[in-house]
Amino acid sequence: MKRLLLAVPFLLLAGFALETRQTATHKFEEIAAGVFFVTGGDKVVVGSNSLVVVNDDDVLVVDSHITPEAARALIASVKTITNKPIRTLVNSHYHYDHANGNQVFGKDVEIIGHEYTRRKLLGDVLHEATFLNNGSVATQERVAAGIEEQIQKASGVQKTALEARLALQRRHIQEIGEVKPTPPNVTLTNRMTLHRGSREIQLLHLGRAHTAGDVAVYLPADQIIFTGDMFYRGAPYLGDGFPDEFVQTLERLKGMDWKMAVGGHGPLIRDRAQVDFNQQYLREYWGQVKGFHAAKMTKEQARGKLDLSKYKDFARFQLTAPGVLEIEVGRMYNLLNGVRD
Repeated sequence: MKRLLLAVPFLLLAGFALETRQTATHKFEEIAAGVFFVTGGDKVVVGSNSLVVVNDDDVLVVDSHITPEAARALIASVKTITNKPIRTLVNSHYHYDHANGNQVFGKDVEIIGHEYTRRKLLGDVLHEATFLNNGSVATQERVAAGIEEQIQKASGVQKTALEARLALQRRHIQEIGEVKPTPPNVTLTNRMTLHRGSREIQLLHLGRAHTAGDVAVYLPADQIIFTGDMFYRGAPYLGDGFPDEFVQTLERLKGMDWKMAVGGHGPLIRDRAQVDFNQQYLREYWGQVKGFHAAKMTKEQARGKLDLSKYKDFARFQLTAPGVLEIEVGRMYNLLNGVRD
Protein backbone atom coordinates (compact mmCIF):
# COMPACT_ATOMS: atom_id res chain seq x y z
CA MET A 1 0.00 0.00 0.00
CA LYS A 2 2.83 2.42 0.86
CA ARG A 3 4.40 1.74 -2.54
CA LEU A 4 1.07 2.43 -4.26
CA LEU A 5 0.59 5.74 -2.41
CA LEU A 6 4.09 6.81 -3.37
CA ALA A 7 3.47 5.90 -7.00
CA VAL A 8 0.47 8.22 -7.45
CA PRO A 9 2.28 11.54 -6.94
CA PHE A 10 5.16 10.20 -9.03
CA LEU A 11 2.76 9.64 -11.91
CA LEU A 12 1.37 13.15 -11.55
CA LEU A 13 4.83 14.68 -11.49
CA ALA A 14 5.75 12.67 -14.56
CA GLY A 15 2.95 14.49 -16.40
CA PHE A 16 0.35 11.74 -16.77
CA ALA A 17 -3.30 12.75 -16.95
CA LEU A 18 -5.23 12.52 -13.67
CA GLU A 19 -8.08 10.95 -15.60
CA THR A 20 -8.93 10.39 -19.25
CA ARG A 21 -12.52 10.34 -20.40
CA GLN A 22 -13.72 9.50 -23.89
CA THR A 23 -17.04 10.69 -25.30
CA ALA A 24 -18.49 9.83 -28.70
CA THR A 25 -16.65 12.78 -30.26
CA HIS A 26 -13.94 14.00 -27.85
CA LYS A 27 -11.14 12.90 -25.57
CA PHE A 28 -10.81 14.70 -22.22
CA GLU A 29 -7.45 14.43 -20.45
CA GLU A 30 -7.49 15.89 -16.96
CA ILE A 31 -4.14 17.66 -16.66
CA ALA A 32 -4.92 19.33 -13.31
CA ALA A 33 -7.91 19.13 -10.99
CA GLY A 34 -10.88 20.17 -13.11
CA VAL A 35 -8.69 21.21 -16.08
CA PHE A 36 -9.14 19.17 -19.26
CA PHE A 37 -7.08 19.09 -22.45
CA VAL A 38 -9.68 18.33 -25.14
CA THR A 39 -9.04 16.80 -28.55
CA GLY A 40 -11.32 15.38 -31.23
CA GLY A 41 -11.72 11.88 -32.57
CA ASP A 42 -12.92 10.54 -35.91
CA LYS A 43 -16.66 11.23 -35.51
CA VAL A 44 -16.58 14.97 -36.12
CA VAL A 45 -14.04 17.38 -37.61
CA VAL A 46 -12.99 19.69 -34.76
CA GLY A 47 -10.04 21.47 -36.38
CA SER A 48 -8.31 22.46 -33.14
CA ASN A 49 -7.70 21.60 -29.51
CA SER A 50 -9.77 23.09 -26.71
CA LEU A 51 -9.36 23.56 -22.98
CA VAL A 52 -12.21 22.98 -20.53
CA VAL A 53 -11.92 24.37 -17.00
CA VAL A 54 -14.48 23.17 -14.46
CA ASN A 55 -14.72 25.71 -11.66
CA ASP A 56 -16.62 25.70 -8.37
CA ASP A 57 -19.91 26.80 -9.94
CA ASP A 58 -19.42 26.94 -13.70
CA VAL A 59 -17.33 25.95 -16.72
CA LEU A 60 -14.97 27.94 -18.93
CA VAL A 61 -14.18 26.70 -22.44
CA VAL A 62 -11.27 27.89 -24.56
CA ASP A 63 -11.90 27.81 -28.34
CA SER A 64 -15.09 26.64 -30.01
CA HIS A 65 -13.69 24.51 -32.86
CA ILE A 66 -14.20 24.76 -36.61
CA THR A 67 -17.97 24.51 -37.24
CA PRO A 68 -21.28 24.72 -35.36
CA GLU A 69 -21.50 20.91 -35.43
CA ALA A 70 -18.10 20.57 -33.75
CA ALA A 71 -19.06 23.14 -31.10
CA ARG A 72 -22.36 21.40 -30.38
CA ALA A 73 -20.47 18.12 -29.96
CA LEU A 74 -18.04 19.83 -27.57
CA ILE A 75 -20.88 21.26 -25.48
CA ALA A 76 -22.58 17.86 -25.36
CA SER A 77 -19.31 16.23 -24.31
CA VAL A 78 -18.78 18.75 -21.50
CA LYS A 79 -22.18 17.73 -20.11
CA THR A 80 -20.92 14.16 -19.69
CA ILE A 81 -18.17 15.28 -17.28
CA THR A 82 -20.05 17.90 -15.24
CA ASN A 83 -23.57 19.26 -14.74
CA LYS A 84 -22.21 22.76 -14.16
CA PRO A 85 -23.19 25.29 -16.86
CA ILE A 86 -20.80 26.72 -19.41
CA ARG A 87 -20.71 30.43 -18.58
CA THR A 88 -17.55 31.57 -20.40
CA LEU A 89 -16.00 30.93 -23.81
CA VAL A 90 -12.57 32.38 -24.57
CA ASN A 91 -11.33 32.83 -28.16
CA SER A 92 -7.55 32.43 -28.39
CA HIS A 93 -7.78 34.22 -31.77
CA TYR A 94 -10.20 34.74 -34.64
CA HIS A 95 -9.22 32.01 -37.11
CA TYR A 96 -11.98 29.76 -38.43
CA ASP A 97 -10.68 26.52 -36.91
CA HIS A 98 -10.83 28.02 -33.41
CA ALA A 99 -13.83 30.39 -33.48
CA ASN A 100 -16.36 29.21 -36.07
CA GLY A 101 -18.32 27.38 -33.38
CA ASN A 102 -19.00 30.57 -31.41
CA GLN A 103 -22.54 30.92 -32.70
CA VAL A 104 -23.93 27.88 -30.87
CA PHE A 105 -23.01 29.08 -27.38
CA GLY A 106 -26.10 30.57 -25.73
CA LYS A 107 -26.79 34.20 -24.95
CA ASP A 108 -26.02 33.53 -21.29
CA VAL A 109 -22.41 32.69 -22.23
CA GLU A 110 -19.81 35.45 -22.20
CA ILE A 111 -17.52 35.18 -25.22
CA ILE A 112 -14.22 36.83 -24.36
CA GLY A 113 -11.49 37.69 -26.83
CA HIS A 114 -9.05 40.35 -27.86
CA GLU A 115 -10.56 43.53 -29.30
CA TYR A 116 -8.81 42.66 -32.59
CA THR A 117 -10.60 39.30 -32.64
CA ARG A 118 -13.93 41.07 -32.26
CA ARG A 119 -13.07 43.47 -35.09
CA LYS A 120 -12.08 40.63 -37.40
CA LEU A 121 -15.16 38.53 -36.66
CA LEU A 122 -17.37 41.55 -37.30
CA GLY A 123 -15.69 41.85 -40.69
CA ASP A 124 -15.54 39.61 -43.77
CA VAL A 125 -13.36 36.78 -42.46
CA LEU A 126 -14.99 34.17 -44.70
CA HIS A 127 -13.57 35.95 -47.73
CA GLU A 128 -10.02 36.43 -46.45
CA ALA A 129 -7.10 34.45 -47.87
CA THR A 130 -6.58 32.26 -44.80
CA PHE A 131 -10.12 30.91 -44.83
CA LEU A 132 -10.45 30.71 -48.61
CA ASN A 133 -7.18 28.79 -48.99
CA ASN A 134 -7.57 26.44 -46.04
CA GLY A 135 -11.09 26.21 -44.66
CA SER A 136 -13.61 27.14 -47.36
CA VAL A 137 -16.15 24.87 -49.02
CA ALA A 138 -14.13 24.94 -52.26
CA THR A 139 -10.95 23.83 -50.46
CA GLN A 140 -12.72 21.10 -48.55
CA GLU A 141 -14.42 19.88 -51.73
CA ARG A 142 -10.94 19.30 -53.14
CA VAL A 143 -10.15 17.23 -50.05
CA ALA A 144 -13.32 15.21 -50.64
CA ALA A 145 -12.35 14.66 -54.28
CA GLY A 146 -8.96 13.34 -53.15
CA ILE A 147 -10.65 10.85 -50.83
CA GLU A 148 -12.94 9.73 -53.66
CA GLU A 149 -9.90 9.03 -55.83
CA GLN A 150 -8.41 6.91 -53.07
CA ILE A 151 -11.68 4.98 -52.73
CA GLN A 152 -11.56 4.05 -56.42
CA LYS A 153 -8.19 2.35 -55.87
CA ALA A 154 -8.99 0.76 -52.49
CA SER A 155 -10.75 -2.41 -51.40
CA GLY A 156 -11.80 -4.24 -48.27
CA VAL A 157 -11.19 -2.65 -44.89
CA GLN A 158 -9.26 0.25 -46.37
CA LYS A 159 -12.13 1.13 -48.68
CA THR A 160 -14.64 0.98 -45.85
CA ALA A 161 -12.48 3.31 -43.75
CA LEU A 162 -12.13 5.76 -46.64
CA GLU A 163 -15.89 5.74 -47.25
CA ALA A 164 -16.47 6.62 -43.59
CA ARG A 165 -13.92 9.40 -43.90
CA LEU A 166 -15.65 10.73 -47.00
CA ALA A 167 -19.03 10.75 -45.24
CA LEU A 168 -17.46 12.73 -42.38
CA GLN A 169 -15.91 15.15 -44.87
CA ARG A 170 -19.24 15.66 -46.65
CA ARG A 171 -20.94 16.45 -43.35
CA HIS A 172 -18.13 18.87 -42.52
CA ILE A 173 -18.59 20.66 -45.84
CA GLN A 174 -22.30 21.03 -45.17
CA GLU A 175 -21.56 22.52 -41.75
CA ILE A 176 -19.16 25.11 -43.20
CA GLY A 177 -22.15 26.56 -45.03
CA GLU A 178 -23.93 27.06 -41.68
CA VAL A 179 -21.19 29.21 -40.15
CA LYS A 180 -22.13 32.71 -38.98
CA PRO A 181 -19.02 34.45 -37.62
CA THR A 182 -19.84 35.51 -34.07
CA PRO A 183 -17.56 37.98 -32.28
CA PRO A 184 -16.66 38.15 -28.59
CA ASN A 185 -19.10 40.21 -26.53
CA VAL A 186 -16.40 41.00 -23.95
CA THR A 187 -12.95 42.18 -25.05
CA LEU A 188 -9.50 42.86 -23.65
CA THR A 189 -6.43 44.65 -24.96
CA ASN A 190 -3.57 43.41 -22.76
CA ARG A 191 -4.88 41.35 -19.87
CA MET A 192 -7.93 40.35 -17.88
CA THR A 193 -8.18 38.30 -14.70
CA LEU A 194 -11.20 36.13 -14.00
CA HIS A 195 -12.01 34.80 -10.54
CA ARG A 196 -14.26 31.76 -10.80
CA GLY A 197 -14.84 30.52 -7.27
CA SER A 198 -11.45 29.55 -5.90
CA ARG A 199 -9.77 29.58 -9.32
CA GLU A 200 -7.83 32.46 -10.87
CA ILE A 201 -7.74 32.54 -14.68
CA GLN A 202 -5.55 35.10 -16.44
CA LEU A 203 -6.20 36.10 -20.06
CA LEU A 204 -3.03 37.57 -21.53
CA HIS A 205 -2.10 39.25 -24.79
CA LEU A 206 1.67 38.78 -24.81
CA GLY A 207 2.16 40.60 -28.11
CA ARG A 208 1.45 40.18 -31.78
CA ALA A 209 2.42 36.77 -33.09
CA HIS A 210 0.15 34.36 -35.01
CA THR A 211 -2.36 37.23 -35.30
CA ALA A 212 -2.63 40.72 -33.83
CA GLY A 213 -5.01 39.44 -31.17
CA ASP A 214 -3.60 36.22 -29.69
CA VAL A 215 -4.83 35.53 -26.16
CA ALA A 216 -3.15 33.02 -23.84
CA VAL A 217 -5.14 31.51 -20.97
CA TYR A 218 -2.98 31.07 -17.89
CA LEU A 219 -3.83 29.13 -14.74
CA PRO A 220 -1.15 30.30 -12.29
CA ALA A 221 -2.01 27.85 -9.50
CA ASP A 222 -1.61 24.90 -11.89
CA GLN A 223 1.24 26.41 -13.96
CA ILE A 224 -0.69 25.61 -17.14
CA ILE A 225 -1.02 27.92 -20.14
CA PHE A 226 -3.20 27.53 -23.22
CA THR A 227 -1.33 29.21 -26.06
CA GLY A 228 -3.60 28.67 -29.06
CA ASP A 229 -1.67 28.96 -32.33
CA MET A 230 0.92 31.29 -30.87
CA PHE A 231 2.82 28.22 -29.67
CA TYR A 232 2.57 24.51 -30.36
CA ARG A 233 4.89 21.74 -31.53
CA GLY A 234 4.84 22.72 -35.18
CA ALA A 235 5.60 25.69 -37.39
CA PRO A 236 3.08 28.48 -36.77
CA TYR A 237 0.98 29.63 -39.70
CA LEU A 238 2.09 33.15 -40.64
CA GLY A 239 -0.53 34.15 -43.20
CA ASP A 240 -1.92 36.73 -40.75
CA GLY A 241 1.11 36.83 -38.47
CA PHE A 242 3.87 39.16 -37.39
CA PRO A 243 7.13 37.21 -37.79
CA ASP A 244 9.13 40.35 -37.01
CA GLU A 245 7.47 40.54 -33.56
CA PHE A 246 6.73 36.85 -32.98
CA VAL A 247 10.11 35.98 -31.48
CA GLN A 248 9.82 38.69 -28.81
CA THR A 249 6.27 37.60 -27.99
CA LEU A 250 7.57 34.06 -27.41
CA GLU A 251 10.32 35.54 -25.24
CA ARG A 252 7.60 36.87 -22.94
CA LEU A 253 6.08 33.38 -22.89
CA LYS A 254 9.47 32.00 -21.85
CA GLY A 255 9.54 34.45 -18.95
CA MET A 256 6.33 33.08 -17.46
CA ASP A 257 6.05 30.40 -14.78
CA TRP A 258 4.49 27.42 -16.55
CA LYS A 259 5.18 23.71 -16.58
CA MET A 260 2.70 22.68 -19.26
CA ALA A 261 1.61 24.45 -22.44
CA VAL A 262 -1.56 23.48 -24.29
CA GLY A 263 -1.25 24.42 -27.94
CA GLY A 264 -4.08 24.96 -30.38
CA HIS A 265 -2.89 21.87 -32.28
CA GLY A 266 -0.80 18.83 -31.45
CA PRO A 267 0.17 17.31 -28.11
CA LEU A 268 0.80 18.87 -24.73
CA ILE A 269 4.18 20.55 -24.34
CA ARG A 270 6.25 20.13 -21.18
CA ASP A 271 9.67 20.84 -22.70
CA ARG A 272 10.30 24.58 -22.54
CA ALA A 273 13.13 24.17 -25.06
CA GLN A 274 10.40 23.91 -27.70
CA VAL A 275 9.99 27.69 -27.42
CA ASP A 276 13.64 28.16 -28.39
CA PHE A 277 13.19 25.91 -31.42
CA ASN A 278 10.11 27.82 -32.58
CA GLN A 279 12.03 31.07 -32.22
CA GLN A 280 14.92 29.63 -34.25
CA TYR A 281 12.53 28.70 -37.07
CA LEU A 282 10.93 32.14 -37.08
CA ARG A 283 14.28 33.93 -37.18
CA GLU A 284 15.44 31.75 -40.08
CA TYR A 285 12.25 32.11 -42.12
CA TRP A 286 11.90 35.87 -41.56
CA GLY A 287 15.61 36.43 -42.13
CA GLN A 288 15.57 34.68 -45.50
CA VAL A 289 12.50 36.55 -46.76
CA LYS A 290 13.81 39.86 -45.46
CA GLY A 291 17.05 39.26 -47.40
CA PHE A 292 15.18 38.41 -50.60
CA HIS A 293 13.10 41.57 -50.22
CA ALA A 294 16.23 43.67 -49.71
CA ALA A 295 17.67 42.12 -52.88
CA LYS A 296 14.62 43.40 -54.79
CA MET A 297 13.37 39.90 -55.59
CA THR A 298 9.71 39.44 -56.41
CA LYS A 299 7.54 37.38 -54.06
CA GLU A 300 7.59 34.58 -56.61
CA GLN A 301 11.39 34.66 -56.81
CA ALA A 302 11.59 34.68 -52.99
CA ARG A 303 9.43 31.56 -52.75
CA GLY A 304 11.66 29.85 -55.27
CA LYS A 305 14.80 30.68 -53.28
CA LEU A 306 13.36 29.94 -49.86
CA ASP A 307 15.01 26.95 -48.16
CA LEU A 308 13.22 25.46 -45.16
CA SER A 309 14.45 21.93 -45.84
CA LYS A 310 15.99 21.50 -42.39
CA TYR A 311 12.51 22.09 -40.97
CA LYS A 312 10.77 19.66 -43.35
CA ASP A 313 8.96 17.79 -40.55
CA PHE A 314 8.35 20.78 -38.30
CA ALA A 315 6.99 22.89 -41.20
CA ARG A 316 5.14 20.10 -43.00
CA PHE A 317 1.98 22.23 -43.39
CA GLN A 318 3.90 25.09 -44.98
CA LEU A 319 5.82 22.80 -47.31
CA THR A 320 3.00 20.51 -48.43
CA ALA A 321 -0.33 22.37 -48.24
CA PRO A 322 -1.12 24.20 -51.51
CA GLY A 323 -0.97 27.98 -51.34
CA VAL A 324 0.38 28.32 -47.81
CA LEU A 325 3.91 29.49 -48.66
CA GLU A 326 2.45 31.90 -51.20
CA ILE A 327 0.24 33.49 -48.54
CA GLU A 328 2.97 33.56 -45.90
CA VAL A 329 5.66 35.08 -48.10
CA GLY A 330 3.11 37.56 -49.44
CA ARG A 331 2.27 38.53 -45.89
CA MET A 332 5.94 39.09 -45.07
CA TYR A 333 6.41 41.24 -48.16
CA ASN A 334 3.41 43.34 -47.09
CA LEU A 335 4.95 43.84 -43.66
CA LEU A 336 8.29 44.81 -45.20
CA ASN A 337 6.43 47.25 -47.43
CA GLY A 338 4.78 48.86 -44.40
CA VAL A 339 1.35 47.25 -44.69
CA ARG A 340 0.41 46.09 -41.18
CA ASP A 341 -2.91 44.83 -39.83
